[in-house]
Amino acid sequence: MTSGWALYSFAMSRPASQDLEPDPVIDAYKAGVDRTLIRERLARTPAERADDLVALARFAEELREAGIASRRAP
Repeated sequence: MTSGWALYSFAMSRPASQDLEPDPVIDAYKAGVDRTLIRERLARTPAERADDLVALARFAEELREAGIASRRAP
């Protein structure tokens, strides 16, 4: 039996462009994606991305608390 690692290694050793034909659905979605934002995010270190995620979670919690407070106020 072939190990999962061996199958993964074999699959990753071949260029995907040789195996795949263009998919019109994926091409349609690509038109609406700003790749510069993706590149910008991936240029950051994992620690920086984690810090951003923590900041976003804190902001979301502040919004939730503000919503609860506004519903309590007369």
